[in-house]
Amino acid sequence: MKALLIGNDINNATSDYSWSNLLHDLVDYARLPDPPLMEGKPFPLFYEQIFLNSARLYGTKEKRLKTYIAVKSRKLQPNLIHEKIIRLGIPTLLTTNYDLTFESVLKANPDKIHNDAEVKESRYNLFRVNHIGKHHIWHIHGSALNPSSITLGYEHYSGYLQQMRNYMVVGTKGIYKKRNQIALARRIKADSVKHESWIDYFFTHDIHIFGLNLDFVEMHLWWLLTYRARAKLLSKLDITNSIYYYYPHHYEERSRYKLELLRANEVKTISLLLKADDRMGYYERVLKQIKKS
Repeated sequence: MKALLIGNDINNATSDYSWSNLLHDLVDYARLPDPPLMEGKPFPLFYEQIFLNSARLYGTKEKRLKTYIAVKSRKLQPNLIHEKIIRLGIPTLLTTNYDLTFESVLKANPDKIHNDAEVKESRYNLFRVNHIGKHHIWHIHGSALNPSSITLGYEHYSGYLQQMRNYMVVGTKGIYKKRNQIALARRIKADSVKHESWIDYFFTHDIHIFGLNLDFVEMHLWWLLTYRARAKLLSKLDITNSIYYYYPHHYEERSRYKLELLRANEVKTISLLLKADDRMGYYERVLKQIKKS
């Protein structure tokens, strides 16, 4: 069985509006008199700088900044790659994107999309999922439909990682009012994983990751990969699925440090040709490779 983990670069295939553009617009929106330097800063800490300075100067509420980002995200339109991903027929889509482009391809009415999770969350996204027909779309960094869920700042990332580790190692007793679950590690041993969280798929399905830079600021994803590799090697959990990471071939040398770490964590890295910044062609090759696997 397959599942996909899809990052924001698929939007860049046809859009000139990048993550960097969004952060610059957020700085303007926050009305900071001395715009902060972005270069050299991990974006969760850069976001904290924007929010803290705006809150200090104007009493800005964080939800206002996240609502601004949500509104911007909802304007993104799907391209041919989004459509071809849906046509693969793989029902489980995990995405770090806040936008509703996949839901749009599936002709879902934005006003009628709602979180179908077994556990309702306002801030974190372990369980957040939209069911559209046969597809399950897990917005693991939050959804534009719920601005408070959008994962941006260092504090939010750290809290998210704490929630993930609790879910994996000690369970959720006392955390959620209506759902107490034993630790996922115990459920894996008992072969009783029910896929109520996107985390579950990392231990049961072949995960194909593309369009995602996987910077080290994605601490929760790196922790999950490391935990999985350790659990397989040291705890002897019966983990038989595979994880694949796709990247353009010409990134090989400059990304060597990251690729080494991925391979150490039992992620299979696959390089494919990206010609003259033709992202559409590159992602078509990625999808063909996934279909063959």
